Amino acid sequence: MPLLLSKQIDEVSAYAVWNIQETFLKLPYMSPEPFPTDLNLVRQSEWIVGRILAKSLSEKFNINFKGIGKHETGKPYLIESDANISISHSFPIASGMIHLEKSCGIDIEHPGKNYLKVQKKFINESEKKYKYDLMSLCAIWCAKEVIYKIFGRRFLSFKDEINISFESDTVMRGEITKKGHEETHRIHYEWVRGYLLAYGI
Repeated sequence: MPLLLSKQIDEVSAYAVWNIQETFLKLPYMSPEPFPTDLNLVRQSEWIVGRILAKSLSEKFNINFKGIGKHETGKPYLIESDANISISHSFPIASGMIHLEKSCGIDIEHPGKNYLKVQKKFINESEKKYKYDLMSLCAIWCAKEVIYKIFGRRFLSFKDEINISFESDTVMRGEITKKGHEETHRIHYEWVRGYLLAYGI
């Protein structure tokens, strides 16, 4: 199986990355739960691999995987479990994260030129120094996606209510500035096969 990496972060969390190489005909037989047939083949494969990763991560912590549900906000959760999960995909790469105690977020993206075109929609004044740096823009976008997933609610502006700064080559600092919801998170990031992977709690 094309599992690129599986990493135990600490005693209560782990993440994994999968490179989708299976054919669209093979993947349905690998699905750990019934899959939606109304999705196009790429989205269907991402959906299935997301469940495969969630099941694999659950088994690391002896959790009986019974499928994934979604809250009203769209945030996924493990059925009949208090563990927290997050899933991301940028075909053909998919990633998943589990944390037994805290809300978590994971995101994986390819640094395409589109970030240069749409940066005005997600970078603020403090981040404008990176406006010509494609890799940094990709990292900032990933970090904001992670923060959004941790937040677990709708109506959080990427541009106006999330600030990202770089602490090192592997850690970013993410701040939610939304009134009444002020929080700070450390976002870890690394490159995997040319894709930027970011995760945090």
